[in-house]
Amino acid sequence: MNITIGEVAKACGGKLPLNINSDTVISGISTDTREDLAGKVFVPLVGPTFDGHVFIDNAYSKGAVAVLSEQGGNHISVESTLRALRDIASYYRSLFDVPVVGITGSSGKTTTKDIIASVLSQKYKTLKTEGNLNNEIGVPHTVFRLDDSHTAAVLEMGMNHAGEIHNLSRIGKPKVCVITNIGLAHVENLGSREGILAAKSEIFDFMQDDGVCVLNADDDLLRNLASEKLAEGRDVITYSVNNPKATVWADDLRLGLYSQSCNINYKGELIRVEIPLPGTHMTSNALAAAAVGFYLGLSFEEVKAGVELFKPSKNRMDIMVCGDIEVINDVYNANPESMKAAISILNGAQNRTVAILGDMFELGEFAQEQHIEVGKVAADCGVQTLICIGVLSRHIYDGFNQHKDKTQEAFYFKTKEECGEGVNTLLKPKDTVLVKASRGMGFEYFIDILKCREKAQHGK
Repeated sequence: MNITIGEVAKACGGKLPLNINSDTVISGISTDTREDLAGKVFVPLVGPTFDGHVFIDNAYSKGAVAVLSEQGGNHISVESTLRALRDIASYYRSLFDVPVVGITGSSGKTTTKDIIASVLSQKYKTLKTEGNLNNEIGVPHTVFRLDDSHTAAVLEMGMNHAGEIHNLSRIGKPKVCVITNIGLAHVENLGSREGILAAKSEIFDFMQDDGVCVLNADDDLLRNLASEKLAEGRDVITYSVNNPKATVWADDLRLGLYSQSCNINYKGELIRVEIPLPGTHMTSNALAAAAVGFYLGLSFEEVKAGVELFKPSKNRMDIMVCGDIEVINDVYNANPESMKAAISILNGAQNRTVAILGDMFELGEFAQEQHIEVGKVAADCGVQTLICIGVLSRHIYDGFNQHKDKTQEAFYFKTKEECGEGVNTLLKPKDTVLVKASRGMGFEYFIDILKCREKAQHGK
């Protein structure tokens, strides 16, 4: 949708200099001078280690028609370029009369976003957050991709601190608000699960009056929240694995390593669905997508098609063959809930199981106990070889050793470099290997090593 420089300045409260024509129609908003800036407005963001203002001249040389600036000059003057970016995105979103689905939660956001988008695409031309662009920079960029062809949008909303989801809700103005679960991710910053719930609940702050809350009834805090929202007069849809009291629920689960199937039940009817990823947490994600689909008018057949056709984002439960082993690549990120869910999938493996696990960050005072708990889960799930890497992962190693039996073994390395290529010597032909850690651990390192296994075995 075409907007003018004058609209941009008004949306963000910017002061427009006399040398800029306010009626000029722009082709887009950019924060990156590596892009084609012809006809665009450049927004120079400022961070702890960078200042986009140094690229202003470069932006003009690449075709920018205007620039926002915190430093004055012949630019659109604003107090904060980040706040201005959010304000412009909020204004731009308001120009479109399309249902927006906002998704947040401690884990499962990205996969749930992908499944919801796949489901809605069976009926709507759907825009979705690409990858993990779910913060105060990524969400505006997604919104700026809206055009007149779109009839629905799915926005993932992430956060580290209180107040961030509030800002993202103001941008997205969701009609449907989905919360997947309340775990301990970012508890270091928010103090408790209740603090995390309060921060996630900011998604309702700019929810449309005729919208709906879609909540996971298998989460104790969200189950209580569902009752509160009903009491407040908000429309609420709940979803659950195996609880028929929920609005949308699953039964007759058949779990496998590569996929699973279940019945999805809604209003006394059901349909059998194949989910192309393993784990009961994936069933939960699919139920969230079904709930959104039913609310927005999709048929059972359209919901089924959308679930079965969805493709996960990169490095999320990507099952691959690397030479003589099977690898579950789930290295994008980790927190206690997602770590335990991934480990449980190994129960479906037919061969010897190995878990290569690394540190989980932002757990504060809960870090030691949660890492120990992950080790216990790995032992209880029958992981036969556990390889722990990282300072915090020493506690995973300890928890595993406290609960393992004599057939199970564990190895510990302080850094991934200490483990290095030696990881291959700990693996056996036909092993099923899970690789998972927090994003900052950079566990793509091990995926690259394992991918080279086939070449090494064939002498290439």
